[in-house]
Amino acid sequence: MSFAFPRRAPESQGVSSAVLTGVLKALDQLEYTKGIVILRRGKVICEAEWAPWEKETPQALWSLSKSFTSCAVGLARSEKLLDLGDKLIDFFPEYRFCVTDKRMFDVTLQDLLTMRSGHAQCAVVCAWADTAGDWVRGFLSSQLTFPPGSRFVYNSAATYMLSAVIRRVTGLNVREYLMPRLFEPLEITPGLWESCPAGTNFGGFGLHLKLMDVAKFAQLILDKGRWQGKQLLPADYLEEAAMPHADNSMREQPDWSCGYGYQFWRSRHGFRGDGACGQYALMLPEEEMAVAVNATVTEMGKILDILWEKLLPGVQDSPLPEDKEALAELEKLAGSLAVPAAPAGGRAETRSCTFAFGPNSVGIEAGSLEITPEECVLSLKTPHGQEEIHAGFGFFARSTAQLQDFRPHPLAGCASWKSENLLEIELLFLDGTFRDTWEIEFAGGRVDFRWRTKCSLFRPLMPPLRTVRFERK
Repeated sequence: MSFAFPRRAPESQGVSSAVLTGVLKALDQLEYTKGIVILRRGKVICEAEWAPWEKETPQALWSLSKSFTSCAVGLARSEKLLDLGDKLIDFFPEYRFCVTDKRMFDVTLQDLLTMRSGHAQCAVVCAWADTAGDWVRGFLSSQLTFPPGSRFVYNSAATYMLSAVIRRVTGLNVREYLMPRLFEPLEITPGLWESCPAGTNFGGFGLHLKLMDVAKFAQLILDKGRWQGKQLLPADYLEEAAMPHADNSMREQPDWSCGYGYQFWRSRHGFRGDGACGQYALMLPEEEMAVAVNATVTEMGKILDILWEKLLPGVQDSPLPEDKEALAELEKLAGSLAVPAAPAGGRAETRSCTFAFGPNSVGIEAGSLEITPEECVLSLKTPHGQEEIHAGFGFFARSTAQLQDFRPHPLAGCASWKSENLLEIELLFLDGTFRDTWEIEFAGGRVDFRWRTKCSLFRPLMPPLRTVRFERK
């Protein structure tokens, strides 16, 4: 029988349904929250997702992946495969000749865990710059600005190197190493964990999990690595990992300046793993709460502000009186949350056209646009074949496309006429944080394509697409 958290009325766990309704309403004002799970004392007191995102689709966690890589390091230490004081270069002796800054010989695993490798900025660009796609060599040959261990600088390449160390000492990628030790006991089937050209998991980002999987992870960390009577993660390592080893008080945002542990952030309340655009695993020991969040927002600190200001003041030690009316309102709201589709606007008509593009860096050659009163279909000839984007008028239509990205993505699209000849298509990526807007303007005997994106981290951008041929059907 598969595991599922018990579900309880919030009042039975010392939180009012009205408080949680206020939290959801505040999150609903952001552009956009995708889902949230709130656990109190190991019980689900609130779960909600915003359509068209679906809780069964694994989501890109971005830098929340780092906390999982940290757990792999803790497990490897408990298995006597490494020690945090070990020098990074000792795991890759064949690269000693590549080192150009002698301080690189002093970088330890603890320096990597605490983001104190000595770099002045994230060294991902150094890793990626290696002409042969050897990210290990790119990192080890990079220049340092500070003595290792002396200064906090957020560095996803440092976590990649931890991932590479795990692969070196175990013969397994982080994902495979964690399968029997973490994922399988939690009954998690992890999605993709993206990898470098050499096949090593990124470590610092790239892991995809369902939101409830993140909630399980958060509860496990809150319970000091113990799960259903079994110690999955070493408690001593987790205690160390949650401590503020690195001083990041120079940062402006309050929840990013409370100290940094082993790939975990200290917060104004508790500690957390987090990823770009609002991916959170929050551990709140004082409140006995674990919270998981997926979002695609440009200011992810607003999510924490809402939780600190609207949720935590309402948490009580003892159960509250039953409130069936407030619980019914909470459940109704949680079941109806959705991103509003843009109004169709303009004229309800049928039109179609074909076009060819001039040379562009992503190789999109030609396409067609079919418009009906119900939806529009943008078909493009790309290096991956014929790809279609569907967008509904007044609703989100589903499709799958890759275009300029590294792999195909499930999409939800809605369309609206902004003026007589200006069509806008909004696309939400259902497995991550990307959000695109296409503007297609019909002007005389041509059509112009304009494209912009939000939350586009580490993503190749679409070049301008200029039509060289346009024909109405």
